[in-house]
This record gives sequence, C-alpha cells and structure tokens, in this order.
Amino acid sequence: MPPRQSSPVPPAGPGSAPPLGLRPLTADEPRRVGSFRVVGRIGAGGMGSVYAALDDADRRVAVKCVHRVYAADAEFRQRFAREVALVRRVSAVCVPSFVDADPEADLPWLATEYVPGPTLHEHVGGNGPLAGDALPALAIGSAEALAAIHAAGVVHRDLKPGNVILSPEGPRVLDFGIARAVEETALTRTGGLVGTPGWIAPEQYRGAPATDRSDIYAWGGLVAFAATGRHPHGSGTSSTMAARILSEPPDLDGVPAGLREVLERALDKAPERRPDAATAMREVASALFPDETAAAVRGGGDVDVPRVMGRAWPGTGVVDPPVEEWRRHAPRRRSWVVRRRVPLAVGAAGAALAVLVGTVAGTLAREDADPGAADGGTPGGAQDQVPVAEAGDARGADVPSDVPEEYRDLYESGRVMVASASDTAPELVRRLEPASGDGEGLDQLRLSFTATDLVGDTALVEVRAEYLPDFGELQIAEWDFGRAPRITADQGVLDVTRPETNSVYVLSARNPTADLLVEVDGTEAGPVYYVPDEVRDADAAITVDYPGGVCFRPENVVEDGAYDFELEPLRPSVVEGGRIDHCADRP
Repeated sequence: MPPRQSSPVPPAGPGSAPPLGLRPLTADEPRRVGSFRVVGRIGAGGMGSVYAALDDADRRVAVKCVHRVYAADAEFRQRFAREVALVRRVSAVCVPSFVDADPEADLPWLATEYVPGPTLHEHVGGNGPLAGDALPALAIGSAEALAAIHAAGVVHRDLKPGNVILSPEGPRVLDFGIARAVEETALTRTGGLVGTPGWIAPEQYRGAPATDRSDIYAWGGLVAFAATGRHPHGSGTSSTMAARILSEPPDLDGVPAGLREVLERALDKAPERRPDAATAMREVASALFPDETAAAVRGGGDVDVPRVMGRAWPGTGVVDPPVEEWRRHAPRRRSWVVRRRVPLAVGAAGAALAVLVGTVAGTLAREDADPGAADGGTPGGAQDQVPVAEAGDARGADVPSDVPEEYRDLYESGRVMVASASDTAPELVRRLEPASGDGEGLDQLRLSFTATDLVGDTALVEVRAEYLPDFGELQIAEWDFGRAPRITADQGVLDVTRPETNSVYVLSARNPTADLLVEVDGTEAGPVYYVPDEVRDADAAITVDYPGGVCFRPENVVEDGAYDFELEPLRPSVVEGGRIDHCADRP
C-alpha cells in the first residue's frame, strides 16, 4: 500500500504512558521494525514479542518478532520464509490481513493488521462464558478462519483461546504461520512434541504429524471453552492432560444442544471422523441459525460470515484510541528514499543521483505539450523537443487548499527529485525537496515498472503509479516517460523519445493509483525514463547522469520472435568524464 503523509501531532513526552491497551517499551526493545514505527508492546510469548506499530500510511499493524534463539537457526529461517509465502495467501473475514514480513531480518518478523480487543482467554476469565448469539458467531468465525488457512496449505498448530481476539467486529484468529516454523525447529532440537497442553490432538500425542483435522480438534475444545468457561478435559499437568485427551471423552455439559453435536464430532479421537472446517462452519450455522433470512446461510448453503457478524456479534465494548494517539508515541516517519536506503551518490566522481531542477508549481496541473495527445493523438515527431515554456504553462498555480502548513513552502518553491527507489527492483520515487536543500522533503509518487508484452518491435512497459501523500493531487501522463538512445561515453545530454500514445491521470488520496502503458523499442537494451517537465533543462533534454529511469533489456528470444524482458534499477557509472551505458553493458 502506498505510504501517506499526514499532518504532525505533538509527540508524547518522555516516560508518558503508551496508548490504552499497549505496554511501554523497555530500553532494549526496538523502536522500528522494518518500515514500521513501534508504538508499544502488545504482548510476549514462547515464540516472540508482538508490537503495535504504524505503517507508512499511519495504519495500525501488529508486528511479531521471533525470539533470538530461533533467529540464530538457519533452518528456522528457511521454514519461516516458506510459511510466510503461504500465510500471505490467506484471506478471510476472521483472519487479520497480512501486511509484510522479513525472514532475513536480524530478528525475523511478520506484520498483520492490528486487531483491538481482548483474547478469548482474557474475556472468559474476566466476564465468563460467551452467551446468546456471540457463541455461535465465535464458532462460525473461527471455523471460517481455519477453512481459509487450510485452503492456503497451512496448518495452524497452535489454536487456543489466547490466539483468538474478540474484536469489535468479530473474532480474529492469530498466529498461524509462525507456529509451524517454530514448532518444527523445536522438534528438530528436542526430538519431542511441542505445543500447548490441552490443545494438542490425540494423534499428535501418538506421534502422527499435525493436519487440518488436528486444528479442528483444537477448534472443538476452543468453542467448548467459550461456551462453558472450562476446557473439555479439565486442567492439570501436561501428562495428565495428555492422558485424558488420549482416553477420556470430552466434558461438554453446558454446551447448547445444536452446537454440542458438532463439537462431539470435532473432538472425536479419530481424525478421519472429524469434519473439515468448512463443514463445521455450515453445521453450526444450520443448527443455531436455522432461519436463512435472519442470519447466516445463503441460498447455496455457504455461510454469509459478514452477515453473521453484523447481526449476531455483540461487540466487546473495546475503547480503541484514535490513531493520533498512536502517532504521538511513534518515532518520526523517515523519508521514503531513506527508508529504502537508496544511495544518493555514485561513480568515480561521486556524481549525485538526485537531480533537482525547476519549481514544483507545475506538478499541480499543466497543459500537455500536444493538446490532441490526451485524446489519443501522437506527438509531432519521434524526438521530444517541446520547449519548457509550453510544458510549464500552468506553473504558478495556487497551492491546493488541503496542503498542510508544514508542506506549503515545498509546494510554493520546492524542487522535484526523481531517483531510484530500490537497489534491487525497477522502482522510482518522485520527491519534493526544499529549495535551500535543508529541511524535510515530501515523497509524492512511487513508480513500479513491469514489461508486459511485445507487439512487433514495440515493447509495452506497464508502470504502476502510486500517489503517496494524503492531500493535494498530481497529474501524470504516459508522455512523462520515454526511451533514450544508446549512450556513448562522450554524451552530455539525452533526448528522450516519447511513446506514440498518451493518457493523462490525476492522482490523489481518493484515487491513489494508475496503471500506465508505455511503448518503447523492444529490440534493444536501454534506459526507460520518467521525465516530468520539472526535471528537463531549457532544451527539454536531460543530462546523462539523470537517475530517474530503469534499465530495459530484451533477453532471450522465447518463441516466434518474442523476447523475454528484464527490468532493473538504473545504476549510473562515470568513467573519465563520460558515462557507461549500464543498460547495454552489465556491470
């Protein structure tokens, strides 16, 4: 998701209490994890610590950092990376959305959307069992989460009341993905069974691997706990619980009749006799919400989970502090370019990657150099030689009324920088910098390049444009892009060939993305540039050290003359006062 810039809020004073529901950080805990700004600690457990944090758009996330004992294990990191690849595919109403992860970090981490509310364990301990429609809603929501997790090829392995949050909108199942990677690592080390006593299925005690039906066993115990306030096999030591789970029937006294029949099957000692998660969800809905028009089941038999939660879930009365309170306790947002750690100088002479030319007023609105192009017309010639005066007719336009005061100087007199946004991916960032060169800048636009197709000798390069602030707007057009000819060592400036077609887009916080299709020569390697009017010189050309492009290479012919394309960051190299054509000659 694109980062958003927000108006500042006064920072919290030293030693001030974190927002409600969070715990203060200790001196050795991180203030940043990846690109996230840590606000406070949510909790800690056997696998790691969970932190509340803000992403680039000031959206709240929960970041779980695994313990260092696992981070030092190369095999764990490999397992964790595999699990993350599966977890990111899971999408369900009752599963927090995946945000990001980094298995290669010093302490591997996984980030999901933040879910406010108590755990099921905390709620039952403080308020007693769930009553009324809240109980079947919990059963349906947690089964829906398991069905989605299982469909993605993941087994949760650690479903228990402490891993289910009762949010204002419904239950949310947490901690799938990390559980298996941690468990398998621990098994490798100890040779024993790892898990939470009481929430391990009988077949696991007998040495069989955990499957989706093992999760259903845990689900049956979890729903029984929610209904009665006690575990269906009581309490006791690990060995006592294991013996009961292996040999004794569950105690389901107090579970409503319709739900009890489903739980008896879910808690069967034989995994093959247990229902799968989707079946369990339908059976609960049919038994406890028999009137299809009132609550749960669609005409085709599928459970309408959002409808169930909207009608049956009573909420939890959670007081959720506004995001402004989180922002007061979060570290200051860093420049997007700095966050991506893009170097700003390259080459033997240390030539700057940042090119700062012209004022920013032209970013707000401008007339296209060829009025007919927006309607599908073509430019007047192959090489773009449009004078700057024509391209910048709208310069001096008023600053948008919703621009915060802290950024008004940037919009009135700032300069535009275009630079590589990654040292590994074909991405660019457009940024406003103060005219003086001192002070904070503003990231305006992120551009991601993908080669998509070849039509004759013309390659179609797809560019995803993402508008970054949460105020103002910015116009972008396909004519802002183009190809430069092959670069020779003695060149000083480059003319850029514009595409034959032009579409114009106005991006804003309401409409933050656009997909542009840029036509370029598909037979020869070379740079593809983003060249807005503000970075052109008086002759509408750019210098050879301009960093606002990516390398396009047609690689091998795949079939019938079609090429396999490659796009990568542009890395200017200067040798004896001239520039190597990095896009044609690999470093």
